[in-house]
Amino acid sequence: MSKTQVVTLRIPVDLKARLENEAHIQGVSMNNLANYMLTTQISQIEVLSAIEVRISRKNISSLRNKVNKVLDSVQKNYDIPEWDKVH
Repeated sequence: MSKTQVVTLRIPVDLKARLENEAHIQGVSMNNLANYMLTTQISQIEVLSAIEVRISRKNISSLRNKVNKVLDSVQKNYDIPEWDKVH
């Protein structure tokens, strides 16, 4: 188990109530739910930041060409049901 540290965090009263309610519904402590939510959100932000850095190093024309090459390799099916067509 990793070390923990107590942190005082000021949040709006309604957000705390929502967190308490969801923790109750999930059957976990408010602390566990808050840790889970913070961990997942930070992870998503880190991944998006890493993707942005990688994309910023790429040539847009080259990326478009690669995407078009992949799309061109997909078999074209013109028998798309009417309900599934983009209009």
